[in-house]
Amino acid sequence: MKTYAFYIGTSLLMFFAPVVGILVAVGVAIALDTILGIAKAVILKDKVTSRKLSNIVSKFVLYQSAILLLYTIDKFLLGEFFKIWFSIPFFFTKVIAIVIIFIELTSMKENFEAAFKVDIFQKLKTLLRRSKELKDGIDELK
Repeated sequence: MKTYAFYIGTSLLMFFAPVVGILVAVGVAIALDTILGIAKAVILKDKVTSRKLSNIVSKFVLYQSAILLLYTIDKFLLGEFFKIWFSIPFFFTKVIAIVIIFIELTSMKENFEAAFKVDIFQKLKTLLRRSKELKDGIDELK
């Protein structure tokens, strides 16, 4: 019986091996969002409860399960269609992973702005404006 369980486990690991990088990327995004969320709670002196922390586990399981399920659908159903148009293997899985990572990045941005009272996009606009002024100044020197 242990041999069959070992074979099944090994087969599943080998089947999902192509998406390990995607799973790691999504996991890192979740971890960074969690770290920024805890930092925000500490800075703003909010309570960090076990209930809030348990939501992280459910989010992690949900996102990783969704990636694995979409990979399976992509492999057996959608892969051939998307290869015709895009020639990218597991295109649907990668698109959904990018959407999930974007959701986590948005959450990180909101946590950072709430914790440090900074508007990131306004700072980026100011930085771009200053770099344009610097470029113009260098062009004038030539």
